Amino acid sequence: MNFYDNINNLVSSFKKTEEYTEYLKLKESLKSNSDTYNMLKDFKDKQNEMQIAYINGQEVTKEKQEEMENLYSIIIQNEECRKILECEMKINIILADLQKAMGEAIEELIKF
Repeated sequence: MNFYDNINNLVSSFKKTEEYTEYLKLKESLKSNSDTYNMLKDFKDKQNEMQIAYINGQEVTKEKQEEMENLYSIIIQNEECRKILECEMKINIILADLQKAMGEAIEELIKF
């Protein structure tokens, strides 16, 4: 089996995880309520903008942080939104574990 077959198997395994399949179900269910879906999409869009600004070295204002905290407190009161955010956190843990394993695997290549 070659390296790329292993990558494809890894992707396939990831897509079969409980976290991934649950996320897709929750997302599809959320689409049936356009108000809730749009509310969460708006929050996630703003969250991404803030993260990009931070990565680009732009200062995130206290007002923007407070706005995001207020939006988050509203979002998590909705059970569907809360569940999908919890599922995203679980997926992020899986991806962080993968990144850590890959980082450890290439450590010898980057250390000189």
